[in-house]
Amino acid sequence: MAITDKEIRTRFAPPAADEARTAIKARLAAAAQEFALLVHELVPGSREESEAISSVELALWWAQAGVDRRVQPRAQTSRLAPVDAEAACLAAMAEADIASAPGRV
Repeated sequence: MAITDKEIRTRFAPPAADEARTAIKARLAAAAQEFALLVHELVPGSREESEAISSVELALWWAQAGVDRRVQPRAQTSRLAPVDAEAACLAAMAEADIASAPGRV
């Protein structure tokens, strides 16, 4: 990906802090911690264990940076019931299929 001025501003902007981002980052941190503890439990104390745990830490850092930089707050919307969601999905797929091949209809 080519680096643009916008991308540089995105990467070096102060982290956004809102309730949705905080909740996502907490879930990521809990999962990373659980995995790091599993590595510590199962891998004998060694350079490999240390590297594995450092890699989990780095993965968490990048994931949280992605949340800070890329997650867009969503407006409050009502959730569709599963049947309604499936119907909406099928309708959108049919519409896309018709649009991609108008001569076949």
